[in-house]
Amino acid sequence: MANKKNLLIALLTAGISAMAQEKKDGLITLQLGANDTMHTVTAQVNDLATKAPLKGVEITFYVQRTFGVMKVGNGTTDTTGVITAEFPLSIPAGDTLGNLIALAKVEDNAVINDTIFRATIKTKLSFPAHTPVKAGLISSTPPLWLQLVFWLVVAMVWGSFAYALYLVYRIKASASKKIFINQ
Repeated sequence: MANKKNLLIALLTAGISAMAQEKKDGLITLQLGANDTMHTVTAQVNDLATKAPLKGVEITFYVQRTFGVMKVGNGTTDTTGVITAEFPLSIPAGDTLGNLIALAKVEDNAVINDTIFRATIKTKLSFPAHTPVKAGLISSTPPLWLQLVFWLVVAMVWGSFAYALYLVYRIKASASKKIFINQ
């Protein structure tokens, strides 16, 4: 019984000391590059205080879009604290100047605190500025064929409703007639 009590105390003490360990503050350095078909983002994760590389840090890479972020890759750092992700050059920039914002985000990690770092990439594909939008299914001026189909369907619905009312009138009119049977 005493051994079980000592084991329980040892486990509780180990649990409290494990909870007392605080997460480290991390420093993420982003290096951006490109080859013929892909953008490359390399992240180096170091402890902010000691500058030592941190292994086992899960990082998610995003690209800033107009109304949010788009995930382009994720992974875990190796023993040197480095992780690399690639994403296609075909992703258009977020502005008309051709700037693409890359984000490296650490969330819910046991090694370092949650953090986010960003860097700007100059791309070949800029966001299209002032491009006219032709008539489509969802626009203020839909194509003529769509307008005709719409009005035809509306006319058929109202025609069915009118025909149903006509049949109700005929039923009521026939019910008011008296039928005599000769016996």
